[in-house]
Amino acid sequence: MATRTSPSRSIEMRPLEQADQGFMEQLYASTRSADQRMDGCDARTEALLVALQFRARQAQLRTQYPYGDIAVILERDRPIGSLYVNYGPDEIRILDMSLLPEYRNRGIGLGLLRSLQAQGVRMRVPVRIDLLLSSPAYRLLQRCGFVLRGANGLHNSLEWVPPLLT
Repeated sequence: MATRTSPSRSIEMRPLEQADQGFMEQLYASTRSADQRMDGCDARTEALLVALQFRARQAQLRTQYPYGDIAVILERDRPIGSLYVNYGPDEIRILDMSLLPEYRNRGIGLGLLRSLQAQGVRMRVPVRIDLLLSSPAYRLLQRCGFVLRGANGLHNSLEWVPPLLT
């Protein structure tokens, strides 16, 4: 899938490869907000703990969604993010969508969400995501028409339903 974000910039995606493991850990670490950091840890210990959290999260997602697709988001062949999606018979579930900090707020996430919504229209299924309560992506999802379905104290459950299903 290729998504155009501007006439001069092409965002492309490719399947995750084994060689991407280091990048994926770096990307995960870049998504940790100040309130998710381990106060009192030295940098080496914190890096180790974040790597363990990343591996645990990946293992959990692979167990829960064994057929989920993981793609690396590229700009000019440079990895800048990842998109993890499960295409089920009754929904498209965004498991994770992350960009390196310097690529956020540039329309890339918007383009990816619009592409997933177009797939939802073609498949005639809603697009869903569970998002941390503190996530700044909440506003973007609202702008794209996602509505709150519920919250569990840690996550907001959001959904976008194609117009022909409402």
